[in-house]
Amino acid sequence: MSTSDARCTEHKARNGRHYLSFTVENPEEFSLQPSPAEYERLAEHSVDADDSLRVGWVPRVYDDGWAIDWDGLDAYSR
Repeated sequence: MSTSDARCTEHKARNGRHYLSFTVENPEEFSLQPSPAEYERLAEHSVDADDSLRVGWVPRVYDDGWAIDWDGLDAYSR
């Protein structure tokens, strides 16, 4: 399992749900549909967020596909 950074590149909100897309290394991407609590956690702990997205850089992990490194998010710095 490897860990590094991903940048939020797209945010859509519909019916109270959030849909986020992250760029790992151009053009590689992954998407996430976080719960409202997960979205707030991402917005709070991401680094260098664009005001229009509220979520910036986050730690990512590869384990059969890219995902957020939730264990490393609270202490994340870039």
